[in-house]
Amino acid sequence: MAGLFTHQLPVELYLAKRYVSANPKQSLIIMLAVGIGVALIVFIPSINLSFFQYFLDKTVQNSAHINLTRELDTMPRNQVLLKQALSAQGETGRILFSDQTSTRRRNINAYKRLLSELEKFPGILAVAPSVRDQVIVVKGSQNQAATLQGIMPALENQVNQLETDVVEGNLMAMGPNDVFLGSALAEELNAGVGDRVQLITPYGSRSYKVAGLIKSGVYQQDLTKVLQPLESAQNLLDLDNEITNVSIKITDIYQAENMARQLADLYQLKARSWMEDNKIFLDQINNFRIIIAVINFLIVFAAATSITSILIMVVASKSREIGILKAMGASPQVIMRLFIAQGIGLSIMGTMAGFVGAYGLITLYNVSPLAKGETILGIERPPTVMNLEYALLALVYALISSVLASLFPAWRASRLDPVEAINQ
Repeated sequence: MAGLFTHQLPVELYLAKRYVSANPKQSLIIMLAVGIGVALIVFIPSINLSFFQYFLDKTVQNSAHINLTRELDTMPRNQVLLKQALSAQGETGRILFSDQTSTRRRNINAYKRLLSELEKFPGILAVAPSVRDQVIVVKGSQNQAATLQGIMPALENQVNQLETDVVEGNLMAMGPNDVFLGSALAEELNAGVGDRVQLITPYGSRSYKVAGLIKSGVYQQDLTKVLQPLESAQNLLDLDNEITNVSIKITDIYQAENMARQLADLYQLKARSWMEDNKIFLDQINNFRIIIAVINFLIVFAAATSITSILIMVVASKSREIGILKAMGASPQVIMRLFIAQGIGLSIMGTMAGFVGAYGLITLYNVSPLAKGETILGIERPPTVMNLEYALLALVYALISSVLASLFPAWRASRLDPVEAINQ
């Protein structure tokens, strides 16, 4: 055995290297099995998770984590007047009046004090007041329903990075007679910067100059967004010094639901978190991860089966050499390490090839027509990037599966009787 250790490598690694180079076809099959598996483990999740991450960035980083509002009040029926109306109208009146209720909007008063208290609340990074209501935007013969948001640009930008979505104009310099339109809304109205549009509300209408355009990348938002200074919106909507919404940004986005409940109880306001607003989408992400986990298991199982099958063939074809090694004093542990090292070595080379293959597939996908256009959610498709989480996961899977797949043939080789093996 002493001669075997004259090489720089330990005997197990040296012989594993020799076995790999001596059987190029078998080694290539193992590398291909592992490489294809790794490429698929990385490529498939990367396509979907790139979109999911882009969506979450738009949802979480570019919007409020929590919104505080007041619910509508339902006015109680005037039972005396209702009975009089019913008796006067008979059965027809029962149909007309019995289900009639009225509501009134409730807004947030003394909001500056509320903002100062929220700013001191643990875990809150920024807060911004706003008013929101439905309006009709008119330009010439074109009109479009939209959501008007009256904001304080500097505060709003701290919450949702709104300035990064500005494609034309200076949001921070927006004047009292200015509005910013969503890019899709501006296109629908054929309106550009410098044009004038009319905002129609239940409380009146007024003409404003288009001072800029906003493009979030989410079509439905860009089709309905109208921004103007808070005071201008309050005047247009007849709100005096009231607001309808407080937007909140927090440190830990995954604690949004817990914090929303705390704020709702503390201030007796309605609180909705981004997780509640996007519950269906988040559930889909979790379901996707479960599906991908099952697919990954099947891929790894297929690759491991290939490794096991080929190493069993190697043990059968090298039984004479194994018998000679054992006769020279090689212990069963050395024989086991020999075949495990062979499996791991081929798995590492296959993994590297898989990473290259995944990168190539992602590059081809990004330049293909499949990566262009918008999704069914009206969101532009972002470029697909290699997901590092799944790349690391693929590496771990490949190493673990190669070790497990090598155990049985390695154990079988270590159990060979040297005399019988040599005489075969």
